[in-house]
Amino acid sequence: MIIAAWIIAGLGVISAVLGTLSIIQVPSDPIFTYKLTWQYWMALAIVLVLLSITCFLGRRQDID
Repeated sequence: MIIAAWIIAGLGVISAVLGTLSIIQVPSDPIFTYKLTWQYWMALAIVLVLLSITCFLGRRQDID
């Protein structure tokens, strides 16, 4: 689960960067269309980071 948490967190960071680039209006045709606004990227980043926290905390812990 730790590896999945790191992968999901990385995707969350990438989507936050894309949202930031969308805010400062860096031109890029294939990634930024009129439907993929900065609100979309930031919401996706929040969801992915929360999911990665859930994966990290949901790992199996041995209780003696």
